[in-house]
Amino acid sequence: MDKLQAYNITFKGLKDGKHQFHYTIGKSFFEAIEGSTIEDGNFEVDVVMNKKPQMLQLEFNIDGNVQSICDNCLGDITIPVTYQGSVYVKFGIEYDEPSEEIIIIPQEENELNIAQLIYEYIVVSMPLRSVHEDYLSCDPEMKAKLEEFSREQNHTKNKIKETTDPRWDALRKLKNNNNNK
Repeated sequence: MDKLQAYNITFKGLKDGKHQFHYTIGKSFFEAIEGSTIEDGNFEVDVVMNKKPQMLQLEFNIDGNVQSICDNCLGDITIPVTYQGSVYVKFGIEYDEPSEEIIIIPQEENELNIAQLIYEYIVVSMPLRSVHEDYLSCDPEMKAKLEEFSREQNHTKNKIKETTDPRWDALRKLKNNNNNK
């Protein structure tokens, strides 16, 4: 977590009102996040903290891209990612996250590390499938292999349908006769 200390926001001692923070995120950020599914990316993160006596409101504006692998051809792909959202930090007895938008931290805390929040917002903003915008951009060698495999698989399925056990055919006829009655 030492590498992520740059993402600590020390709010004790700050006056009530809005405070702005800016972060530039790269590969080292994702390497520092334990269990990260993202290996590389470039992001600009702007956080506006509105400090109030009983809570903090953090507004995130994240814009950048993730370097990933295409789910179709396994080639390199750059995925644009944007996120805008808010989280409310309230003070209580112990740490808790009752909802996605609310975090409760102990009253004696004087700073908040937002690295995990930034990472989670990037991950949930990514598309479910990472693919090139058009199939033509995919690796031609891999496309040929996929089409060849697809043809072989269809041929195998058709062959299996043709060679069924005659006992099963007799049972299917009985079943169909019962359904027609």
